[in-house]
Amino acid sequence: GKERGASAPDPDPRKDRTRGDDEAGTAVVRSWLDHADIRTRGLAIRDGSGLSRLDLVTPESTARLLAAIARTNSASVFHDSLPIAGRDGTLGGRLRREAGRIFAKIGTLTYVHSLSGYADTRNGEVLVFSIFCNDVTDASDAVRVIDEIAGLLAEFAPTK
Repeated sequence: GKERGASAPDPDPRKDRTRGDDEAGTAVVRSWLDHADIRTRGLAIRDGSGLSRLDLVTPESTARLLAAIARTNSASVFHDSLPIAGRDGTLGGRLRREAGRIFAKIGTLTYVHSLSGYADTRNGEVLVFSIFCNDVTDASDAVRVIDEIAGLLAEFAPTK
């Protein structure tokens, strides 16, 4: 019945036939990663949310994923969705010296801190990065170290 949420549409039997599950979703994700030439050995994708204790990803696979996204038609939309260092979102109060030059997403779980995204260098090159700190007992130390590394990436200027 429709007692609760009376305005909800009637169930669509076509959707029931195509409704996914964790296993099917994981297969689609792995297929996309393989197609993008991202190694999946060592990855464990259990539920698609990334929050399962059984999910395992590496900084390398995350950076390769970000590089692959940068080559898609959706790259600019994805890039524009990321918090900007020193300006907005979860990075609004961080990386102020690099304001407007780091576009990244933080990750925080119990004892884990990470930052992954793109750094615009002083010479206009874009670097992809992913920094993970595991077994963190002092969050402020981990964030400080992560921000120092990200800041160095934004300051990077290769010699020719």
